[in-house]
This record gives sequence, structure tokens and C-alpha cells, in this order.
Amino acid sequence: MEAVLGSAPGDLVAYYEAGTFPNYPGSRIRCLPFEAAKLYTQQILQIPVAARLGLWVLDDANDSNPFAYISKGPCAGMVVHVRHDDDWEVAFPSFRRFLAAMVDAGTRGLAIDEVAREPINAALDPAIFELARDGSDDATALIVAYLPAAALLQKATKEILVAHDDFFVREAFGEFVSENPSAEDLGLAQQLAADRHAQVARAGMGALRAVKRAMHGS
Repeated sequence: MEAVLGSAPGDLVAYYEAGTFPNYPGSRIRCLPFEAAKLYTQQILQIPVAARLGLWVLDDANDSNPFAYISKGPCAGMVVHVRHDDDWEVAFPSFRRFLAAMVDAGTRGLAIDEVAREPINAALDPAIFELARDGSDDATALIVAYLPAAALLQKATKEILVAHDDFFVREAFGEFVSENPSAEDLGLAQQLAADRHAQVARAGMGALRAVKRAMHGS
């Protein structure tokens, strides 16, 4: 593991030493033993964003959308859902919670796609602010992955996100405001709702409605 990631997180080491991997074929839950996980990880680390997060692949549901342990950055120790044709999502606040969710779903016969993601409120404002200033494709992907897991953002961070060049970032920010509405965000929501990109405008309209409800206490 150290040869692949550069470090060996303690919870992952303990997991592989225990040698028990959730496996429920009817639910498409197949957590990988060490060697299979290592091979998949080496493949996925060829993706720059995956390397930046220091991902270690945890499962293979045969859909190219594995869950992976984050070993680097402000979300280290959390679990991300890697999706080959959509935005990545930080889905679980810890490896322990991911394993518990897999066992629960498998025991109840739920498909892996039905596993509920857990709310996360991490202090990601400094990281998101710096990524927004970065402007690279990798930074954009990380912002979109981080925003749903972020706790409240500072005004300066919100202002740089609402004016970001990438419309995926603006859309993700609109969704963030919808989930975390505040009266101070009224102007930002109005700006998003008037965005030239339809998908940003839709997210902005949702944000605007949420902010207005928060302002009126409903």
C-alpha cells in the first residue's frame, strides 16, 4: 500500500489485516481483497484527480463507478464515489461508515445504487477557495466533488464561485446554496438564476427559492 499511495492509513491496514470484505452478489456489493484493490487502484491513479486525492479503490460493482478511500487532502479518511460519466461525490465521512453502509445494504438486499449517502459538513472553505483560484480542470473537478460535503463557506469563497469561469462549478455552487440557504446569499442566488447556462440557471432558481424560504422562515 505504501508503494502505491506513499503512506498506509491505519484504518485501511487494519481492514486488510482482518481479511473480511463485504460481499453480497445480489446487491452488487463486492469489496475487493488487497491484491485486487491494488490492481484497480493502480489503474485509477492514472487519472490526475484520483492521484491528487490519493485514492485507494475499495469495491468493484462492475459498473466503472467504484467507491474509493481518500488518503490525501482535506477529505482524507473519507470515501468518494468515483463515477465515470458524472461528477464524483464524497459520499461517506469515514471508512467505518462506508463499511457499515455496505453491510447494512447487503443484509437488507438493497442494490449498491440504493445505498444512501451520508451528510457531511467538513471545513473545506480554505481548500475550495484555493482551488477556485487555481482554475485548472483538476481543480474544477475537486470543487464539484467537495461542495456537497462542505460546511458553510466564507463570503470571499462564495463570490469567487459564483463568478467562476466553469459553469459546472457555478451549477454546483447553486446546489450548495439550495442546501445551505441564507439571507446573505440572495444576491448570489439571483445572479445564478440569471446565468447564461440553462443548467446553472436551474440550480440558481432552486437556490433562489430556498433563500427566500429561509428569509421568510418557512
